[in-house]
Amino acid sequence: MGPKTPQTPQFKPAQPSKDAKESLALSLLSRAHSPERANQIFTEKVVQRPLYLKPTEPSLQNGQKARRLARQRTLESRRKKLKPKPLSSRQKRALCIYDIPKSQQKYSIYEPLHNMWVGYIHEVLGEGRPVTAAAAAKLCSADYHGAELEVARSRCVGRVGVKGIVVKDGKFSFELITKNNKLKLIPKEHTIFRFRVPPLPGKNEEGKGKDSTLKDEIVGEEKKSNEEEKDLMFELHGDQFIFRAADRANKKFKGHYLPDL
Repeated sequence: MGPKTPQTPQFKPAQPSKDAKESLALSLLSRAHSPERANQIFTEKVVQRPLYLKPTEPSLQNGQKARRLARQRTLESRRKKLKPKPLSSRQKRALCIYDIPKSQQKYSIYEPLHNMWVGYIHEVLGEGRPVTAAAAAKLCSADYHGAELEVARSRCVGRVGVKGIVVKDGKFSFELITKNNKLKLIPKEHTIFRFRVPPLPGKNEEGKGKDSTLKDEIVGEEKKSNEEEKDLMFELHGDQFIFRAADRANKKFKGHYLPDL
């Protein structure tokens, strides 16, 4: 066995104590600030500095819970992908969603709708007669489902005289049910429609329960008022009605010069 070589002792660098760090920090602060300000900054920023602790996160108990959560995420993402898209206009036309079936194309079915529309249009126009310009302007934004329209003028002579109840108010056309139980598609462009607003029945019945002498006078007044009160007639210019019914209800119409008239 040879002689052992002496091992050189390993020296570890001495770590500065806490007092030395504090004195170093104070000495650095005293170079830039006054002693009072340096002590204040040292106590507020160093000695009394709050220590924020991050809350512990709950760890998963086992791998089964992790797999279940991953499975739920994949199912949710798959449901979003499998959500059906809305039908396009071409698909709606192919499926005949908005078409009226042949069995429902009868004039008698839509007569109660027309009676309801007469009461509605009286509320729009008001009770005053003759009709004022402000009340007539409301006709532009009124709903015409149930109105009985008649083609007064048109570039196509074959459409003149067609009369029926409106069952569909589209953007570019009216669909009418005639008394012959036929569905007519009338375009709005280059067409003038006419409709009548009859007086409400039973409007002047006020003499019931009175003496017979007063009844004769009331009946005579009612006959005179009914003779004086005639049907209101209006004309719609289809070129100015090329809007959907929902869009027309919120649109404000103004008077303009129309060169075609």
